[in-house]
Amino acid sequence: MSDELVSVYQAQDLPEAELLHQRLTGAGIDAFVDRTASPFDGLVGANQGTHVQVRAADLELARHVIETYLAERA
Repeated sequence: MSDELVSVYQAQDLPEAELLHQRLTGAGIDAFVDRTASPFDGLVGANQGTHVQVRAADLELARHVIETYLAERA
């Protein structure tokens, strides 16, 4: 299995990223929130979003969990 981290979703902000982190870990997926600050954070129109990452081996299952989350939000 690959331990390489891949970005599975770009959340609008940190609270959304944390919510997805909880959902993914609740589904048994190791998930990580990339809290790396962008030099543009805080500037109007320059929000880079917050990336949610998973191990490459968990990518497909993580996408399914996120699709379910997005469908519930709609």
